[in-house]
Amino acid sequence: MATDPDPRPVIWAFSTSRLRHVFESVAPLLADAAHVRVFDQGFEDALRTTRELVAGGERVDALVAAGSNGAYLRDHAAHPVIVVSASTLDALQALVQARKLSPRIGVVNFLRVVTGLEQARQLFGDTVIEQRAYVTPEEARAHVDDLAGRGVEVIIGPGPVCDLAERAGLAAVLLYGQDSLGAAIRQAVEIARIARGEEARRAHLQRIFDQLETGLLAVDEEERVLSANPALLRLLGRPAAEVVGRQLSEIAPALGLARALESGLSEPEAVERIGGRTVLVTRSPVRDRGVVRGAVLTALDAGTVQRQDRRLRTQHRPSRFEPRYTLGAIVGDSPQIVAVRALAARYARTDATVLISGESGTGKEMVAQGIHAASHRRDQPFVAVNCAAFPEALLEAELFGHEEGAFTGARRGGRPGLFEAAHLGTIFLDEIGDVPVTLQTRLLRVLQERQVLRLGSNEPTPVDVRVIAATHLDLRVAVAEGRFRKDLYYRLQILPLHIPPLRERPGDVAAVARDLLSRSLARDGTPPERLGELAPLLARLEAYPWPGNVRELENVLERLALLLAEGEPGRAIPAEELGALVPGPPGGPAPTTGGERPRAGDLRSARARLERAHVEQVLAACGGNLTEAARRLGVGRSTVYRKLADRP
Repeated sequence: MATDPDPRPVIWAFSTSRLRHVFESVAPLLADAAHVRVFDQGFEDALRTTRELVAGGERVDALVAAGSNGAYLRDHAAHPVIVVSASTLDALQALVQARKLSPRIGVVNFLRVVTGLEQARQLFGDTVIEQRAYVTPEEARAHVDDLAGRGVEVIIGPGPVCDLAERAGLAAVLLYGQDSLGAAIRQAVEIARIARGEEARRAHLQRIFDQLETGLLAVDEEERVLSANPALLRLLGRPAAEVVGRQLSEIAPALGLARALESGLSEPEAVERIGGRTVLVTRSPVRDRGVVRGAVLTALDAGTVQRQDRRLRTQHRPSRFEPRYTLGAIVGDSPQIVAVRALAARYARTDATVLISGESGTGKEMVAQGIHAASHRRDQPFVAVNCAAFPEALLEAELFGHEEGAFTGARRGGRPGLFEAAHLGTIFLDEIGDVPVTLQTRLLRVLQERQVLRLGSNEPTPVDVRVIAATHLDLRVAVAEGRFRKDLYYRLQILPLHIPPLRERPGDVAAVARDLLSRSLARDGTPPERLGELAPLLARLEAYPWPGNVRELENVLERLALLLAEGEPGRAIPAEELGALVPGPPGGPAPTTGGERPRAGDLRSARARLERAHVEQVLAACGGNLTEAARRLGVGRSTVYRKLADRP
């Protein structure tokens, strides 16, 4: 920042009498503290000169003058004015000088008599001292004439009084000396220093206000605009010259502060329209000792609010709202999975709703995360919710949020729902087929209107979200049975994507197994070289039907990773221990690798036996707990019942 080349305060001294010469003699003595300029002018001429020089670009910090001249400038000038006061030292020096001329002395001073002179009379023996105070020049002339009539021969006073005395034939001594004028100039310097500091602080604050994106405007008690920063002027579309000094309600009625001035109460945030723009406005009164003296308005453009909202959501997004997978994480080279990846990549280029179908454990959420990560919303939240994991009332509050007091146990202050948490990003509605019919209506409205109504609220909140839904059910059957709304089904079925079960793409089992095992080994800190011990199991893994799909395969490989982590380095795991990891009846038939191709019926029977044996094995390990067995298998309880009832 540029600095003033001459930081000294600028003081202008005005006098039309012999006092000017004293000013000129004092100025050099104070050159280090101030730049003092002396003018041979007073009253109207001094005022006019000051205004003309300031208008021409010259700077002045304070004015100095004596007597009635100083009083006049103090009442009319826009700058600080220091009126010279006679010091006791200067008065004594003047008295000594007057005593040399005559023992009969008169003192005529502006406004008040000079203190201390009565006591000084004792030092001068037979000296006669008479004092007078005047306000107007006429009073000064009358005092001089009266003192002359009383035999006074010497007059002490300001310059104009000295002139009157000499015209009356009396001797005259100037009351003011270097001490009085030096004190006045030093006082002016101190006032200038304080004023400059305040000015610098105001300028600094103004620069801060000018940089704010928030518009600021202040009015007086009559609603006249006192000041407005550039952000507010941009909202109004007017220059400061057209705003300052006018009533705000005339310039922009929508922003009026009359109610705040009248009530003396702050108003809550309100949304207003100004010149086709939406702004968020707050209004607050300004009080001085309990009395309303004006009001302040803040206005923030809606676009700025939205940018800040996006920044907050991005920077303070919980880790659970960040995707972990990309489309590249979907492993497999079978035609089915290649088609899934290609279709998902195509869907990622749009914002239309995607409905992913497939059995439990096939990786529907991984595909959903991959679509989000490949879309233009990749830097925004990915919010996943399992719709089957919540009771209806709790699911409604989770999805749509609630206001304070909306229901028993509602969070104080309310809470935004997951749709709001996913604003600008993607919300993944897993197991959408399990949403109760009564809640499907609200969900349909959100998908149609892109607005969320919190529980207990009457004000909808707009949301910009991409919706990806998933289900293991056949929704067409659910629609036919009345368990799923037809209109919601067609709202979801815009971009369908089916993920085939693992048993329909056995060629992918080896690649998926290697990928899952390598991740498990890395988590356990096991050397990656041990990945080679998977090879003896691949044939059995590819032959197993995997009713729990990839999730079940992942469980098997987690157990294998644990076995490898606990084994001795360099020691291979015995084949019988490895074989025991693979689901299926112990000692079951080895997978067919060649020779005569079995009949289709035989293959189905073998698969059913393997599945039933594995279900029985898991159920036994769970102590007969069907719910826990279903969880471990990655299927529903009904599927466990069906597998146990199958008789090949």
